[in-house]
Amino acid sequence: MIKSLIESVLMILKKPVVLLAGIVFILIDFIFRYVVEDQAIETVFSFLNFSNYPLFELQKMPFQLIASYPSELIFVGLFLIISSVISTMMSVSLANYVFEKNKSITSSIMFSVKNLMKIILLVLFFGLIFVFSAIVLWIVALFAFAAGFLGAIILLLVIVFMGFVLLHFVFVPALIGKGLNIKKAFKESWNFSGKNFFSVILLLIGIALIDFVLSQIYIIILNTDFGENELMIIVEMIFTLIILTYTNIVFPLFYLNKSK
Repeated sequence: MIKSLIESVLMILKKPVVLLAGIVFILIDFIFRYVVEDQAIETVFSFLNFSNYPLFELQKMPFQLIASYPSELIFVGLFLIISSVISTMMSVSLANYVFEKNKSITSSIMFSVKNLMKIILLVLFFGLIFVFSAIVLWIVALFAFAAGFLGAIILLLVIVFMGFVLLHFVFVPALIGKGLNIKKAFKESWNFSGKNFFSVILLLIGIALIDFVLSQIYIIILNTDFGENELMIIVEMIFTLIILTYTNIVFPLFYLNKSK
């Protein structure tokens, strides 16, 4: 686990060209967000204006929410799907670069473009899992409010179980970058995470700690006099680029190290 965390840092230092994938997809994401910026701001303010919310009973909440904000929910859904596709393309590109050692980073970027339909299907599938999970949590929450303490315990157990299942699928984007189809990627991710369950948990904790440290360094810079400089936006983009690139390199490297 530690080896993979360190190797990811060394890869960025030794092969800074790997940052190109992040630059490309962060730029695409920036352009996308710029195009939909006005509608996104309007939608956010619509959701944050709680004074306009009708009073929802918990058992009727999903249906009333859909009936009250159909266009906003559709927009948010499409926005999340497109953003997820862009970020997954970055993950697939970097994983492909790690797995295919003789490939250039541009070839790996093109690999994700060629597999765009597969990536879209993957994002939609995860979206369905999210919707199904939300429905289950809503049903369990209804029971929890009715059953009191016992219901709260069951709700907690369901959340833990969902986290357990999700943890088994964290390697799916990386395995798509390895060239596996969606079905095989899910199966291999489940089997691999099951065999290395506690190592995967430690890996996620390690990634979170490193990302946290980098975020704190950014905040420290932001709170200095330089934080008021117009160049601060470039610093923010650099930190975002490093954090995203590092996070997406760790998973395929960890898979390679554990598969040897």
